[in-house]
Amino acid sequence: MSQSKKIFTRMCLNNWGGINHKVLQFNEYVNLFSGKSGSGKSTVMDAIQVILYGSFSPTFLNKAADDAKNRRSVLSYLRGEQKDGSANRGDCDFCSVIALEIENTGSHTFTCIGIAFEVRKNDSEIKRFVYFSHSGRMPEPSYMTADGFCYSNNDIKKLVNTRSQSADRRARGDVNRIYASKEAYLGTLYDVILGYIDPNRFITMEKSAIALRMTNGTGQFIRDYMFPKSDSGTIETISEQLDAYRQIREKIEDMRKRIELLKEIKESGQELVNIQSDIVMAETMIRCIDIEDMRAKIQAAEDDKKRIEEEQDRLSEKAEDIAGQQADLQQEYIQVCADLKSSDLGSKKDQLRELEKRSLMLTDNSRQWIKITNGLKAWDEDEVITDYVSNAVLNLIEGIVDGDVTEAKCQELHLKLESIKKDIEDELEDNTSQKNEITKELKEKKRLVDDMKNNRKSYSESLRSARAALQRDLSDRFGEPVKVQVFADMFDVKDEEWKNAIEGRMGRLKFSLITEPRYAHTAAVIFRDMKQFEDVDLINSKAIMDSEPKAMDGSLYEAVDTKEKYVDVCLKRYLGHIIKCRSVDELEQVRDGVTPDCYSYSNFIFRHLKKRDYTTNACIGGRVSKARLAEYEADVERLEKDQIQLMGIISSLKAQRDFECLKGEPEYFVGLSEASDELKAVNSQKNELEEIIRTMENGQYKELKEKKRLLEKNIDALKSAFSLNQQQINEKISQHEKIIGANEQRRAQLEDMLHGYVAREELEKQVQDMLQHSSGASVKSKQREKLIELQGADGNGGRQQSCVETLQTARYRYIKEFPSGQFSGAEKSNKAYEELLEKYEKDYEPEYESEFEEQCKVIYKSLRENVIGTIHGDIKAAKRHAYEINRLLRETNFSDSTYQIKIEPAKNENGQFYDMLMAQELDSKNLDNGGIDGQISFGEDDFYKKYEQKIKLLTDKFMPPKDEDEHLRMQKRKEMEQYADYRNYLSFSMYEQVTDENGRVIRENFVDDMAGRDSGGEGQNPKYVALLAGFAMLYMQQSNRDSKIKLVLLDEAFSKMDQERSAVCLKYARKMDLQLIVCVPDERLQSLIRNVDCVYGFRRHNNQISMMHIDKGDYLKLMEG
Repeated sequence: MSQSKKIFTRMCLNNWGGINHKVLQFNEYVNLFSGKSGSGKSTVMDAIQVILYGSFSPTFLNKAADDAKNRRSVLSYLRGEQKDGSANRGDCDFCSVIALEIENTGSHTFTCIGIAFEVRKNDSEIKRFVYFSHSGRMPEPSYMTADGFCYSNNDIKKLVNTRSQSADRRARGDVNRIYASKEAYLGTLYDVILGYIDPNRFITMEKSAIALRMTNGTGQFIRDYMFPKSDSGTIETISEQLDAYRQIREKIEDMRKRIELLKEIKESGQELVNIQSDIVMAETMIRCIDIEDMRAKIQAAEDDKKRIEEEQDRLSEKAEDIAGQQADLQQEYIQVCADLKSSDLGSKKDQLRELEKRSLMLTDNSRQWIKITNGLKAWDEDEVITDYVSNAVLNLIEGIVDGDVTEAKCQELHLKLESIKKDIEDELEDNTSQKNEITKELKEKKRLVDDMKNNRKSYSESLRSARAALQRDLSDRFGEPVKVQVFADMFDVKDEEWKNAIEGRMGRLKFSLITEPRYAHTAAVIFRDMKQFEDVDLINSKAIMDSEPKAMDGSLYEAVDTKEKYVDVCLKRYLGHIIKCRSVDELEQVRDGVTPDCYSYSNFIFRHLKKRDYTTNACIGGRVSKARLAEYEADVERLEKDQIQLMGIISSLKAQRDFECLKGEPEYFVGLSEASDELKAVNSQKNELEEIIRTMENGQYKELKEKKRLLEKNIDALKSAFSLNQQQINEKISQHEKIIGANEQRRAQLEDMLHGYVAREELEKQVQDMLQHSSGASVKSKQREKLIELQGADGNGGRQQSCVETLQTARYRYIKEFPSGQFSGAEKSNKAYEELLEKYEKDYEPEYESEFEEQCKVIYKSLRENVIGTIHGDIKAAKRHAYEINRLLRETNFSDSTYQIKIEPAKNENGQFYDMLMAQELDSKNLDNGGIDGQISFGEDDFYKKYEQKIKLLTDKFMPPKDEDEHLRMQKRKEMEQYADYRNYLSFSMYEQVTDENGRVIRENFVDDMAGRDSGGEGQNPKYVALLAGFAMLYMQQSNRDSKIKLVLLDEAFSKMDQERSAVCLKYARKMDLQLIVCVPDERLQSLIRNVDCVYGFRRHNNQISMMHIDKGDYLKLMEG
């Protein structure tokens, strides 16, 4: 069910221009006025505008003509004045009525609106007129009396009064009225009668549509008329708040500035005093450290001298004791050596060494035999290998493992195991060969699956390289991109039944390279030198085109499809002679044919097409087959399982290579098997001999030998101790003499240092504490560095001088900021500055801060909710409106163009606010910790933290000026209104979409950028698109109170557009449910009549305008004749 609307159904013109009395019928959609220049089309259009605008100004009359020559006025229309100076009603008094009839398609009620005039012959201006509206249709005979005269103003009033009492006043609101003013008329007209539309936008857009002038560009038109400025009363509120905020801020900033500068002076002065105290302290500390350091050195030397004297006495006593011990040990050593000479163990130790060698050899043989028997057991334990071993062999292995070992059995087992290994190796070779074949096939299948999943054809590397090389050389040769294609990619099989047959018959040919015919010869010349690609073919597309091949009926050519003409000719050449057959009988009836199951007949030869050509090598078409992909994936899964199974079998078969098979001499294995028993006997002999030797060594011989060793060790130790002791005695004597001489010199230096020094207990204690943690040199070095830092190397620089300069600078800065004070900057003391600072800090009221903070919160809340929030909502609404229009525009192709409206962030400095205005935080209410809706906290509001700088910058834009000059205030007011307008932060444009063959957008041509480059029709096309879209936006918002009109007035329309573009524009207007009244010259009627619904032909004769309703059907028949 279509949406209800209001349409203009009829218009009455009584005594208007060259018309005495005429009623025009309007269609719901497209109404066309056709006529020569000056035939009266604009006369009717101007009458419609006068009624709709309620204005008598000449500024909008006859706007399709040259403005400089336009002298028409409403009074001249009423009198019927002509170009020659005459007038149809110039010498008489008369009445005039112009009126429009409107139907509500939802309620099927009618309302009429119009203006009645009474003109005297001497009137120089319009004096007597009434605006009127009434319910119901126009009275019969169309505002004319029974005597044939036009209704007077009194007649109109009677009519309105009568209609107000009639039964058909079903319209919403009181429309039966005579209006006392233009404002009252327009108020009822645009709200109640026309359906609550914006009068300013409607009038401005209709005036623009009449002459279709977009002097400022399509983008500016979209901004001004499709997206109206929002109405908001927030500027006054936030300006008042900002004014109070600024006064408080200036008061606080002045006080803060004074306190800040005075604090800087105080801090600089205090720092200078501290530095001077630090200099005195550092100098005194260095002298104290020197005295204490000297005293400490003297005392340390005395302590060292006393300690050395005690060490000398102790070392002398030790030397005498060592000499007595040496004499006693030497006598005892001589006696022990004599006792050892008189005891026999050598022969028994030699026998033990021989037995140990024999035991090691037998142990190795025993281990070797155990390893061999374990190797033989593997033939019985491995499940796969056991299948290849007979029971007789297994029994023989079991006997040998159990100890039944003879040379004959070893030889027999060896020969049988070698035979078994040969059989297993043959089986292993067969399995390995089978695994390699599966691996190769699996690799090929995986490559095909990967190519198909990535929508790639499984072309050989040689073909890919040849294509790339030829394409690169052709592009270089022609200086433009030249495409080289694989023939299989250029066409599709549209009949799936014949796909395998086509794949098989095309064979190698489908892998051939092909270019556009204009590049074919050059491609052949280049390809001649590409000898490395001997397995690649190149099709001569130009030669095939020139041969103009024909396709036979019923051939394979009917089962393929391509978008390229030259490819289509090639398909005729290669497939047009191959006939589709379904039996051998049919094959025998043709020269060249094939069946769907790939049974081919050619050159009187029957053959089966190669399966690989239509399975693995199938590649015809733009996209891969999903069914074939699934088939290949199933093959990959099966091959992977087979591969894993074979690899397990091969691994088990290879393991037998390490199994024991008794290679070697049989007597060797017999000897290994007996090693275990012989080892037991040898170990028994070795144990008995070790016990005998152990018994001998634990007797008297052992004791004497150990005693001799200890005596030798003690004698050597006493010799070393005596030598070391004597050396230490000599060193102590030398140290004692040096200490006595050095201390005498230190005492003399200390006396010089104490001359003139005044001791301070507190300072000396501090020095003592420092010396406990650091050396005197380290402490003095730090103090000297501190002095250099404080006063410089020469005593006239460093931090002291810098601080003096800083203090002076701070004073001068304060004096410069506040010159009315009592300071000169040369004061010796900071006392006066500090007293003033104390007074300011005492007088500074903390409530200023809290008041300022509260005002900031109010400003931020107002800015966010009333300005930022409003703009945020307006921008989102604008984007929604643009989306609706673009949706409609996408459904309409304007000849060869599709247009879209784009809304972007502003490209000027105002674009910096876009991200803030569209922040996600604005879509939800802000809650403080207490959860109270609407409370703002600077410390917790994430939106404020994120966009603090932008919020402050925007706040400055709404700050009222201090200056009371009215001109500046008005200028600032305009600036505020600009920044309160959401359109200020957006850029509006219209662009033409350029798409590829798949419908993807590849380029956007902006209409304003193309201005001046397009032809006249191309330039007008987007303007009408924007204009009609603007009217659709104006009428889009249906209120729940009433439906709206859908009127658009176009004078001299589509003057530079061809028939196709004009038709698309009219269809577009119809799709948007608009009612058009269009004026065109006669020569445009023939090209437009098929797309219009109502046609009036205009003619002028003897200063009289005649209008004839043209029957569309008869006119079209006349054209066909």
